[in-house]
Amino acid sequence: MSIRGKLRRYTELARGVLRGHPGARIAAGVRMSGPGTYALDRGSAIRKGARLWVGEGATLRLARGSAIGARCTVNVESGVTLGAGTQVSWDAQLLDTDFHRITAPDGSVRAHTAPIVIGEHVLIGTGALVLKGVVLGDGAVVAAGSVVTRSVAAGVVVAGNPARPVGESASWT
Repeated sequence: MSIRGKLRRYTELARGVLRGHPGARIAAGVRMSGPGTYALDRGSAIRKGARLWVGEGATLRLARGSAIGARCTVNVESGVTLGAGTQVSWDAQLLDTDFHRITAPDGSVRAHTAPIVIGEHVLIGTGALVLKGVVLGDGAVVAAGSVVTRSVAAGVVVAGNPARPVGESASWT
């Protein structure tokens, strides 16, 4: 690793310590706001320019080896969990809320938030959108630009809008 790379790594680790997350790497330009809880394990990372908001009573959990990519947007109103080794590519969005309450014709109010749970060693491609209530099983792969509205079983590759199964994955690197 070059001196520049070592310096960047050290600086990102220092940012993690200064923000109360020793061992987590937080890159330059990351905005972490909201009154909720950030649970960042040692070895997790948030890349350059990511924007995160965690609401009151909500928790964003990043397990060891997981990372949120550059310029990603993560809005958490109930809970978002990334399992160990999960990678979210750049410009992706994880939204566990619809942001607005919608009233049905009978007067009932539809749920506008539900937790997102992402298993271990999951890959979420660039520009993908993962919506409320989705569970991504271990080893799942979400193709670039996909819109995930429903849960995905372990080892399944999904693509499209809305995301549909297109294959299976034994591993990814």
